[in-house]
Amino acid sequence: MRNSPHSRRCIPEVLARHWTEAGESAHAIAEWQRAGKAAQARNAFAEARESYRQAITLLKLLPESPERDLREFELARLIVPPLMFTVGFSAPETIQAVEHAAVLAERSGSLKQLVDLMISQGFTYAASGNFQAAPALADRALELALREGSPVSIGLAHTLQIYTRYFPGDLAGVEKHFVAGLRFFDDADLMRLPVNGVTAFGVASWNAWTLGRADVAREREARMMALKTNRYGTAAKAFFAASLRTRLREYEQAEALAVQALELCEQHQFPWIAALSRTCIGHARAQLGRVAEGIGLMRRGIAELLDMGTRLALSSYTACLAAALERQGAILQALETVEEAVQTNPDQIIYRPDIFILRGGMRIKQGQKEPAEADFRKAIGLAQAMGAKVYELRATIILARLLRDTGRREEACTMLAEIFNWFTEGLDTRDLKDAKELLDQLSA
Repeated sequence: MRNSPHSRRCIPEVLARHWTEAGESAHAIAEWQRAGKAAQARNAFAEARESYRQAITLLKLLPESPERDLREFELARLIVPPLMFTVGFSAPETIQAVEHAAVLAERSGSLKQLVDLMISQGFTYAASGNFQAAPALADRALELALREGSPVSIGLAHTLQIYTRYFPGDLAGVEKHFVAGLRFFDDADLMRLPVNGVTAFGVASWNAWTLGRADVAREREARMMALKTNRYGTAAKAFFAASLRTRLREYEQAEALAVQALELCEQHQFPWIAALSRTCIGHARAQLGRVAEGIGLMRRGIAELLDMGTRLALSSYTACLAAALERQGAILQALETVEEAVQTNPDQIIYRPDIFILRGGMRIKQGQKEPAEADFRKAIGLAQAMGAKVYELRATIILARLLRDTGRREEACTMLAEIFNWFTEGLDTRDLKDAKELLDQLSA
């Protein structure tokens, strides 16, 4: 028992508690730090977080000195990844820790540490929905990372660029940084971090789908799933894949992947991805006919994300909830919820075409044909401005049906044929099958 792996990895914590009880703060801090690193090495992120917290608490008892400042910077830097893993990127505690560590990094003059923490800061801002600050940090972080030169820093900086450009709808920018960072994303050191190549490939797969390149999206998903990563990364892979499947309207596969992600998150205490996965499961189940269950899961997931300070993609999740409420027959609630989605995070343009498509569809059922047409045309305009071919196709399909039903069959056929003929891949997807079926009807 004395030489078991469990007993060996407990030694730093035992010593830390001994020195803490003895009032020997300096020795205790060193052992708590060792205990945190040992826990982190075996993916015990909650234990690592608590060990670093103990060390930081004791550090505050020591008199100010250059040595104390160095220790404070080291501990401030070390606690950031476990916080991201266990309480979420956008949690107030994580944001505060990252901002404090970034200030200390700037004082230290360490370019590598400053780059790392600036990137962490960018991700926390993006997760909280702050797209005023996040893109500027992404640009500055990439500039410094290229100067610093390490593969980890460059890979992270391009990943942050991908992340902060996707949600505001800069799809071309995502492609540019995905290509530029591709050779860095599978770096072994990078893969141990909370944000790594999984995020880069995951968001890039969504981006490819949005651009109308379903085959490329699936290829990127396959490369993502082949990456070797830690437990958090494994959960993240399942979530990103599930989210791509909801975009492809492959809801059975989406549900299975999201359930896998959620089980991993609940087992290893990853609340952020757990909330995202729960929302994804709810959306899939509502689409598969288990509407009440889906609504309950989505409500819970959205509430958990809000509790963690997450506003990223909140408009999309709210729109999914509105669609489920409509399927349930709760029309007034659905209309109120879709209006909430329209008002939420308007700077996250990537989701707005789908939200206007959803609202337009609801307006048709209420007999509001002119406002519905305006919504579809607004969705098409936004999609065209981004180059979001799938959203342009979806909006055109439903607008073409409205035009057909209001005596404008030729206009509907011409409009739908133009966007349908653009596609050269993904012909097996439900969106393109729907378009082909409608186009055949209009052309008959």
